[in-house]
Amino acid sequence: MKIAISSKDKGIQSQISDRFGRADYFVIVDTGTNEVITIENTAKEEPTGAGGMAVRLIAKENVEVVIAPEIGPKAATAIKAFNIKAYKKGEFTTVEEAVNAYSGGKLEEFIFPTLDSPAGLHRA
Repeated sequence: MKIAISSKDKGIQSQISDRFGRADYFVIVDTGTNEVITIENTAKEEPTGAGGMAVRLIAKENVEVVIAPEIGPKAATAIKAFNIKAYKKGEFTTVEEAVNAYSGGKLEEFIFPTLDSPAGLHRA
């Protein structure tokens, strides 16, 4: 399973970003292989819709779970459309802590309203 965490820097020791759509990076951890990659969030500079664009970016990496401090409405819509689960980072501050907390069942899932329409979004 691939987990994406919004981060301030590259790598598993990075601090979790305070924002999702405007985070500098996403650290992606494959729990099956323990592979860790970092991708730059190219959506962060968009004037509007950064959250939705950020979700499209991580969906291309086949991410199944997102961990973030907050999820805005456009990102929430995209997360639902791509069938990605989203969890609150809780008190954890590093990517590694958040991944371990998720694996241990210690994170709370974000609950988003059901969508009537996926707004034209499709899995990349």
